[in-house]
Parts: sequence; structure tokens; C-alpha cells
Amino acid sequence: QSLWKLQLKLLAEAERLLGPRDGSLLLCQPNFAVNGPHIRHTPMRDGVFAELSPNAAGFWPTAVFELAHETVHLLNPVAGAARYFEEGVAVEFSLHVADSWNLQDGVPDCLSTGYTDALRLVRSLSGGTFSVAANVRESVVALDAVTTEILALLCPGTHQSTLSHLTQRFPGRG
Repeated sequence: QSLWKLQLKLLAEAERLLGPRDGSLLLCQPNFAVNGPHIRHTPMRDGVFAELSPNAAGFWPTAVFELAHETVHLLNPVAGAARYFEEGVAVEFSLHVADSWNLQDGVPDCLSTGYTDALRLVRSLSGGTFSVAANVRESVVALDAVTTEILALLCPGTHQSTLSHLTQRFPGRG
């Protein structure tokens, strides 16, 4: 019950910063899984939920950090790997929540290189990560649908290689 309440609170904050969640899929309660964290679709593909790591099951600040990250993916869930842009926004949102809620103990000591790259790239965009992400969602609905052209319009002056990297598929998991 507490994990579900946390999910709803994080969703409200994500929607405040990034716009409303796509309601075409039922949002189901999060749980813990050996291979988490990630999002998973229900067997009938009519719903979606977050699965958190066993580490999160034993340490509340880690649960908050992981669930915050996965909440960004739950806004417009896609099957398979997300783009660097979405991963960067998800990491930024997790860090925002950890900082706002004074839960820095839940932040991993070191994020993998791919996640730190994604974070660095979204932070390099003019206008602020959440503002740019909200504008992307307003333009094309899903963070995963971002293109270099849309980012170039929203963030003029950003180097083409940065825009191109942000629109590539992330090699890891979401």
C-alpha cells in the first residue's frame, strides 16, 4: 500500500513538471523483481507497472529513486529501449525527487556511464531539462518520439552531435 501511494505521489510530481500521463494503459501497482528496475506491460498489454530492484525492497530511499526514474517511463510507456533523451530526463527527475525529499542516501554512488552521459546531455540543453521535456511532450506526446529537428527548434544553438546523441536508442534498460 505504501509503495502504491508513493507511485501516485511521484506520478503527480512528474505530471506537474512534464505533462499528463498517457491514460490509454491502466497504471498498475509497482512491485519488486530480481531483474528490476524497469517497467513492464501486463500480459494482456492493457496496463503497465514499475518493477523495482531487490535493493529498493530493503532501502526506502533507493525505492524512491528507482520509482521516480521509472515513473518518467510510465508517462508514455514503450516496449524496448528508450532514447537517451528519455533516460536523461528520468535520471534528472530521480535526482530532483531525491533532492526535494532530502533522500540523497538513495542515490547510487555511481550511475553507469550511459546514464551519466544521458544526464549530461539533457542538462546541456538550453531552457532546462523539465521545460524542454514538457515542450517535447506537448509537441509529439511522448519523450521517446523526440527527433533532432524538434530538439533543434526547442533548443536553438545546441550542437548537432548532442541532438543526434539524445535521439539515439539507449543501450541499457529503462
